[in-house]
Amino acid sequence: MPASASFVAWLHTLPTTFYDQLAHALSLHGMACAELLAHPQQELPQQVMGLTGLDAAQVAQLNTIGSHDQLVAALAENPRRLYDLLLVGGLVLDTSLAAPVLAYVRQQMFIDEAQLVTLKHYCLELSGTFLGALEQQLPAEPSIGLHRLQVEAAFARYVANNPPPAPPVATIRFTDPQLQMMRLALLLVHSLPEAGEQPFMRAVAALEPLQPVALEPMIARLGQLQPAEALPLTMPELVQLYAAMQVCGMVFVSDVLGTLGLEQALPQPTAEDAATSPAAPASSRQAVGEMVSSFTQWVQQTFPDAPEIAAARTRVLALADAL
Repeated sequence: MPASASFVAWLHTLPTTFYDQLAHALSLHGMACAELLAHPQQELPQQVMGLTGLDAAQVAQLNTIGSHDQLVAALAENPRRLYDLLLVGGLVLDTSLAAPVLAYVRQQMFIDEAQLVTLKHYCLELSGTFLGALEQQLPAEPSIGLHRLQVEAAFARYVANNPPPAPPVATIRFTDPQLQMMRLALLLVHSLPEAGEQPFMRAVAALEPLQPVALEPMIARLGQLQPAEALPLTMPELVQLYAAMQVCGMVFVSDVLGTLGLEQALPQPTAEDAATSPAAPASSRQAVGEMVSSFTQWVQQTFPDAPEIAAARTRVLALADAL
């Protein structure tokens, strides 16, 4: 809808340097909006398109604005369209949906994380001020305030249903043997529910972090991980690895290993190995025990006051009664 004469008159009062001030914010918000609408089959983009009338083609056109005159012309032609781009883009930037955009901006501008955060906050503050100015100038009917609340409510529902991931509490770099051991532990625990009906196996399957469906994302991550590659872990992920290693250790020092038919498959050190490496573990069981002990002790010493670790330790130690 074309702007009113009074709105056009207001546009001509904007300083000619206004676009230069808004350029970074306009670009960042435009990219964020484009990222959202690039997935029109998803619920939130559908809601946004229904509320605003924006689509990917319109956003792409607005993203070509490159001068003060073009900015004024776009606002004069359809002020609500640019208003919605800034509104939606700003809301996207406050969610995890903006991660690809922010990663791209950081790479292209050669800036670090702190500088990226500063840039984002600056752009959000600038766009927020401009949105407020537009709301003062645009006609009250249809109510732009109600419109904004409806769009914000759609994002609020999305955030409530898709909480941001927890921040990492640790970053680990496994050696090759440690990585192989961790993969083995997860695969072993993953297989326990289907391996038999022994009380121990049923008890392990009852622990939510160690249920097969919960283990599969981490199994996939470790499958792609290279030795010495950084592995950021949230507290739930760390608890999962901690518990899996504890269970693996229990399996290797109990009769469960034989029940699973794995004992004969374990590599045993040869006489040549012992001669060339006298300090090598006497058996695969001992090697596993040392790795399990090393990892679990590191977790306990690094997070001595973490209630999640203490609770996981209590639950896992209780499994010993089922062996």
